[in-house]
Amino acid sequence: MINKPNEKGQALIVVALAAMVLFGFAALAIDGSAAFSDKRHAQNAADTAVMAAALTYAHGNTDMVTVAQNRATSNGYNGTGKNTVTVTVTDTAPGVCPVLTKGKEIKVDIVSYIDTSLARVIGQNQLINKVSATSRTCLSYIGPPFDGNAIVSLAPSGNGFDAHGTPNWNITGGGIMSNSNSSSAATCGGAAGVNAPGVTVVGGTGLGSCYTGPAPTTGATQLNYSSYSGLFPRQPACNGTASYSGGQWHPQAGTDGSNAQFVANSKTPDFAPGLYCITDSPGSFHDTITGTGVTFYITSQNFVLRLNGGGGIEASAPTSGEYKGVLMYLAPQVSGGTLSSTQQIDLRGNGNGGIVGSIIAPSAAVTMFGNSGTGAIDSQIIAYHVDSGGNADITLTYQASANQNVSSPVFLTLLK
Repeated sequence: MINKPNEKGQALIVVALAAMVLFGFAALAIDGSAAFSDKRHAQNAADTAVMAAALTYAHGNTDMVTVAQNRATSNGYNGTGKNTVTVTVTDTAPGVCPVLTKGKEIKVDIVSYIDTSLARVIGQNQLINKVSATSRTCLSYIGPPFDGNAIVSLAPSGNGFDAHGTPNWNITGGGIMSNSNSSSAATCGGAAGVNAPGVTVVGGTGLGSCYTGPAPTTGATQLNYSSYSGLFPRQPACNGTASYSGGQWHPQAGTDGSNAQFVANSKTPDFAPGLYCITDSPGSFHDTITGTGVTFYITSQNFVLRLNGGGGIEASAPTSGEYKGVLMYLAPQVSGGTLSSTQQIDLRGNGNGGIVGSIIAPSAAVTMFGNSGTGAIDSQIIAYHVDSGGNADITLTYQASANQNVSSPVFLTLLK
């Protein structure tokens, strides 16, 4: 007689295991779908919350936390019970927003808890979702560049502003800024004197008793080229040719900058209103450059203008148009993302008319010689390095309305 083993108990085990697998798939389908739907909804809630806070900051409301929380609540995440909502507001890092503008980054973190149904069978009573969103707002700015300083040195190191010799510097309307991180970022000495409404430097100063004004501000944040390059005017195409008649240069109509020269076959450097692309590098110069409503764009990377004898500048910038307030603009020379110093220019007024308009020469060493007459220089001097020369006092009366002004729109973005 043969006894066969009873296999009925084995079938029950297989059925039980299969049922657990089926319940697991069902839980994955039902509870997993609910968790996925909640996560997508929570992410949308976080995104809209940070953008609402960014927009309200752009409109001047600083209570961004409340705005973000209210928007999250309107989307079903009120920070109580089955979810938490955390809002964090921080200042943007230096150099992130355009120079002169302030910015905020708003981050919203949402954690939500989803009660399961079928997943309880396999011991999972709750699922957790974590989402995050971050926005950035950079505020707008309309006004003079570089905080309205009358003299700006962009050299990242070394001596940026150097007032030595015999001239007295009398500066009104704006102070002195040096981007140098050296201990002698701004100095004066000899018989020179400096009277200015303020001095701001990244490094330190060696001004001493020859400086009259408020105590210098040291330790400012250093600017890199990418952070301030947007403050410079557009570089024109220079697709026109200036003509000379009646003792004066005239721009070619309908062009984006007319090519001309300061020194050209003994022609008088007097310019009718317009935008001129100066193609020569005159070196030592004994004549006087004159013009009303003019902008000189210098194309030479090694431009040199040394005003000697009776040489000088008696010119004013346009009072309207794209180059409003810009008298002279030397194309910046940049290598590897860093500003280079390859140009040199002397600034000397030669009478009572003076110089009116911004001198934007970020790659030039600029030497100030003052005015031989009684007129003041109404200009913002933006250069690589600024120093003094000659014996005449330097009177700089900066008026922002007569010089370049810049504008930067509000910038909002969802970072992640």
